[in-house]
Amino acid sequence: MKDKKSRIQSVLFWIFNRLKELVRFLVDGFWWPPLALILAALYWYLIANSIPTPHEPTVEQYGVYGDSFGRLTSIFTALGFGGLIITLLLQQRQIRSQEKSINHSRKNEEKGRYEEILFKLLDIYRQTLSEVQVGETIGRSVLRKALDRVDAGLLDDGVNCMPRDLQGKWDKGRLQDSDRQRIDYLHYRNFKIVATEIHLQARLVDTFEVLLEHMLRGAPNHLLITAYKDLVFSQITFIECRYFFLVALSHPSRVRLRELMASTGFLDRISRSQIHLLHRQMYKEYWNQDLTLRETPPSIPMSAAKIKLAFRAQKAAGGAPKTTYKPLSTR
Repeated sequence: MKDKKSRIQSVLFWIFNRLKELVRFLVDGFWWPPLALILAALYWYLIANSIPTPHEPTVEQYGVYGDSFGRLTSIFTALGFGGLIITLLLQQRQIRSQEKSINHSRKNEEKGRYEEILFKLLDIYRQTLSEVQVGETIGRSVLRKALDRVDAGLLDDGVNCMPRDLQGKWDKGRLQDSDRQRIDYLHYRNFKIVATEIHLQARLVDTFEVLLEHMLRGAPNHLLITAYKDLVFSQITFIECRYFFLVALSHPSRVRLRELMASTGFLDRISRSQIHLLHRQMYKEYWNQDLTLRETPPSIPMSAAKIKLAFRAQKAAGGAPKTTYKPLSTR
């Protein structure tokens, strides 16, 4: 039954394609000028055969016979005018073809320039990142150490997360004035510690802003930049994602960075990184931009209920089900 249905669909699809080709031929094909000439020649032949020849060789008879070709003269006049129209139509078609070719070439040139500048900026960004140095630490390690200092400072100060009682009231919308003031203190300490320990690398941040600016606003109107976004963001590690986020969070002057991170969709990418929940809340409150949490896909393509039943079956069979696995290289 399914094979019969698929065959019918294939036949209908073939018929539809043939009809579409026929319509395209009738619209775009150059079939009608020759047909018009053939019809005109046939009409001339019929008219010429229907005109009687003079029976007497007199001037009057030949004059009448010549006047009988007046209709043919009007036909040839109309054909000449039709030929002029055909010439104009052919010129118009040629001009349209040239315009399409020029437009296609222009789009390719714009795309090429956009990609060339984008890849150059990406190379400049990588080079700038590799030249970041604090003491003997260089490159991405500088950012990693800055993030480690931030985490250590927040943990040492006891402000790395919101207390349970405050978080519960926050979630239920039952905060009182004293609770709000306690949260303000948490925010203040976080801003203070992050701004102090992050060690702003202005040259790297400025380069990143230029990269995002060109990626978003340098693209031609006809170009979809989704693939370019994925390409650029794939080159940004979670260390850089979190670093730029903390810079945008703790430095009020970085308005351009926050705007570009939001408009390019970069916030959706950093939402997958290790960002503290408190910092997400602060970013939404002070900069009015929400970082949506995304569910982490399961590491095993089995439902929790199915795994639970499997454990029970293993126990019933006399075995001891295991929940973890240690790699052979570390045993």
